[in-house]
Amino acid sequence: MLEALRSLVLGLIIVTALTPLAVWAVQAAKRRRGGAALVTGLLLIVGMNMPIVRPPPSLAEQIRRQAEGDDEED
Repeated sequence: MLEALRSLVLGLIIVTALTPLAVWAVQAAKRRRGGAALVTGLLLIVGMNMPIVRPPPSLAEQIRRQAEGDDEED
């Protein structure tokens, strides 16, 4: 019982100590919405460990590559 009370008090102390930082972070995000969105997006990409796949080349680029490939075969 004493251990649970000690953990509860420690948790309350940590939350109380971090509350000003959390309030500041929310206010900063409200002032700079674009920056907050950018940081959130980066955190999501990095946090999810998702590989970023390059888009396929355009149709003109594909045709040029095929033409170069045909020239090498001749």
